[in-house]
Amino acid sequence: MFAPIRPPRPVRAALLLACLAGPALAEDAPSIAWPEPGGRATVSRPFNGSAITVGISSRTGGAIDSLTWGGTQFVNAHDHGRELQSASSYDGYGECLNPTEAGSDSDGTGPRSTSLLTALQVGPDTLQTRSQMAYWIEPGRVTGSCPKGPGPHASPRSDDVLAKRITLGAEGVANAIAYRVTYITAQPHASATFEAATAYMPPDFTRFWNLDPATGQSAPLSAGPGEQGVPVILANADGSRAMGVYSPALPQPTVPNAGYGRFDFATLPGPGNATVKWNCVFRENNVPAGARTYTCYVVVGTLQDVRAGIVALQAALTGRGTVPAKPTGPAPQAALAPPPPAPRIPGVALYVGTQGGCNAGEVTIDPGYKGCATAPVGATRAQPSSPADAAVFVGTAAGIDAGLVTNNPHHLDAGTRPIGYLAGPGTGGTPLYVGTQAGCNAGVVSTNPAHLNCRGAPLGIAVR
Repeated sequence: MFAPIRPPRPVRAALLLACLAGPALAEDAPSIAWPEPGGRATVSRPFNGSAITVGISSRTGGAIDSLTWGGTQFVNAHDHGRELQSASSYDGYGECLNPTEAGSDSDGTGPRSTSLLTALQVGPDTLQTRSQMAYWIEPGRVTGSCPKGPGPHASPRSDDVLAKRITLGAEGVANAIAYRVTYITAQPHASATFEAATAYMPPDFTRFWNLDPATGQSAPLSAGPGEQGVPVILANADGSRAMGVYSPALPQPTVPNAGYGRFDFATLPGPGNATVKWNCVFRENNVPAGARTYTCYVVVGTLQDVRAGIVALQAALTGRGTVPAKPTGPAPQAALAPPPPAPRIPGVALYVGTQGGCNAGEVTIDPGYKGCATAPVGATRAQPSSPADAAVFVGTAAGIDAGLVTNNPHHLDAGTRPIGYLAGPGTGGTPLYVGTQAGCNAGVVSTNPAHLNCRGAPLGIAVR
């Protein structure tokens, strides 16, 4: 079904297509300056006596083509459909309408990508890229995974943009990598499958496991292919090396038994061609043009390290479990720390979205939030007047949460800034609530105590 179950091509076919297609459209945008020779960038972080090192390249349009730990390479980068990367597919066309981060099928095993890398930023523990994704199959061609025939596109490169941020040591878990992607779709679609993250791995990772992060219970899985609603882990035979994936937003309520897939292509012939893969998948209907963001957490180490890391992430991101970690979601009002003393800023006017299907119920500082209608609800206080006053923040990451009010200074792992305090109970004004359900509305401030039909808790009062 669509991109998530695309099998890799045999090496001879990939090389033939590369020859027929001629040179790729471009290397990178002229503004791109790679910090390492050969058009590469890497970041590393120590874990259990070795370094987790993640690398991206010009060859793959900024997609991850290397992830090593303990002397082991966890990523198969044989052609442009492998790697650890992101893709999407639309409207039932499968591979024939399938924007792909690392490049196209016609790029084969070659040195260039049809995808266009337009932005690159490297930090001590972070890699950020922005790219215009190639279509996996060029215009007019079909494969066995194109159920509706040729896709309705006329160019080898799509108009869809993928913005990606990779963060090592995510949520205080040393062997976890936050893989956060924002798809900016150029056109609306009746349906979409967003393969937010997928990793093609060497063929010796053929022991498949599931893990329930709420209980820590794990069990072996068949080789599949298959998909399930709890995280998957791929390990080698003795469990000394493993990689798993977790997202607090999976499974989706509309597909409760899906979201995490595993696939075994370990017997494909040809040098470098054998591989296995996992993926982290989201499915949507009636998708408007614009931005949507998904986060998957990649965890590496031994099999036991990966199990422990996923359990720790679940505890950190949802507030459930016994693993101590810094809280990232809303806490009960009684557990809130005293408001921070700085910075000192004026109170800020607040609005609530009023347009169904767009911004309804979301509290914002932007009267034109998401380009839809809003109404004033009051304002924050510049300074707290009592310990019961709740500090609030606003998202600053364009295309992610810019303008959205939250009580979490680390909301969605993106940037925020403080905007003051909501008054405590008994104050005149508009009562506001905060979502508490991970994967739905966690951290989102709303006028609706059941925003998005998910759990919420009283947060404070927007004063008049």
